[in-house]
Amino acid sequence: MKNTNWLCLMVLIFSTSVSAEQQTLALDTVVNSALQAFPSLLATEQRIVASEGEYTAAEGGFDTLLKSQNRWSVAGVYENQNNDVVLEQPTQFGGTTFFGGWRRGSGKYPDYEGKSLTADDGEVRIGVNIPLWRNRDIDRRRATLKQADIGQSIASQDYDQMLLDVQRQAAHRYWDWVLAGQRLRITEQMLQIAEQRNNAIQERAAAGDIAQFEVLDNQRAIIERRERQVAAKRLLEQSAIQRSLYWRDKHGEPQLPESPTEQPKITESYDEAVNIAMHQRPELKRLTAQSEQQKTELELQENQANPAVDVSVSTAQDVGPNPYDKINKPNRNEVYVGLNIDIPLQRRVATGRAQVASANVQRLKWETQSIENRITAEVKDVLSQLTATKKRLALSQEQQQAAQKLEEGEHERFDLGDSTLLVVNLRAIAHGDAQLQVAESTNNLFKAHADYQAILAKFAVKPEQIQKSL
Repeated sequence: MKNTNWLCLMVLIFSTSVSAEQQTLALDTVVNSALQAFPSLLATEQRIVASEGEYTAAEGGFDTLLKSQNRWSVAGVYENQNNDVVLEQPTQFGGTTFFGGWRRGSGKYPDYEGKSLTADDGEVRIGVNIPLWRNRDIDRRRATLKQADIGQSIASQDYDQMLLDVQRQAAHRYWDWVLAGQRLRITEQMLQIAEQRNNAIQERAAAGDIAQFEVLDNQRAIIERRERQVAAKRLLEQSAIQRSLYWRDKHGEPQLPESPTEQPKITESYDEAVNIAMHQRPELKRLTAQSEQQKTELELQENQANPAVDVSVSTAQDVGPNPYDKINKPNRNEVYVGLNIDIPLQRRVATGRAQVASANVQRLKWETQSIENRITAEVKDVLSQLTATKKRLALSQEQQQAAQKLEEGEHERFDLGDSTLLVVNLRAIAHGDAQLQVAESTNNLFKAHADYQAILAKFAVKPEQIQKSL
């Protein structure tokens, strides 16, 4: 995973020297630090915040609506005044909408507008509108709310995916840092041996016990090992820079930990590992949620292609005395029953959108199958990698033990005058390389285990355990 955020890179300036007084840095510390303040993870958190905002907006589709309409006749034969206030409350119960209101009409009206006249205190009314076909099982408000709810799950899966990636990368950078430390220790040990041996070799050369060129060869070996030490320090600094993207400490660098002695254990069989990965991987959960969103959209558009048949029932009651004559007397009690029919003839909007949603459902189905195949291959590959790295580690340990015995034996032969310093140096280099091979094999094993944990979506730290910086 590439990280180009300049805020991360600014932290690199503060990577300094190793202090023996500081505590050893553990893998859990690096992982926890990365999860607390890693920019990519913090950015993904904002998707969760955004999805919560989208859900709140979708809930707004069921907000109570207040409408007010006021009209005054300021010139003409009939001077009158109309005030009308309405409250509407949409619900999730079969698309039913309740409404109520108050209106007042005063002044003079023509006979054909007599219903506009009310008693002194106006008219109150209440009613309900019930869809019988279109919008009964689902409507745009309910579909949007359901999709927004699913959207929160999608944002959560995006966060979990980033969480796994950060944990994997943090573990890789940590083990690279440990390997660089082991490499530096080995090169410093080899340099120290060559430097300690230098005085004894010079004394033996002065006494004529060995040739003078043996002194020169040892000095060459010292220079070579110093060069290796410089290269090892550079690798350590480089790995510390990469690790600092995931771990920050204003007090400087911690002590390097020793190479772990216990190997990570794998208890799951191949079939068990595949089953865990299929149930835990965020990508599959996200695709399932996205498919549910598209199925909701498809259901909505198929519903929108149906005719709208709505029944409404309302009642009205005038309030207060009637100041008008009997001819213009307003209705005191009214009950209305209505039937509204709306039939789309071409239905192209709903048909087209249903086609898009149906295609998206099929697309997500094939994408899910593709990811399932990829996960199966990843599980098989990482288990093979773990098996191979364990075997390589065992062989490298045997090689290191043999190289150590050869080096010790060659030293004894040299002290007895049966060998040359060139051969001793070659044995020492072979032993050092074998030690590095053990360190690299150990590094590869623990990095493979980090991959295994990520492939099975086993969180080192659970998402709910992280104190997010929202």
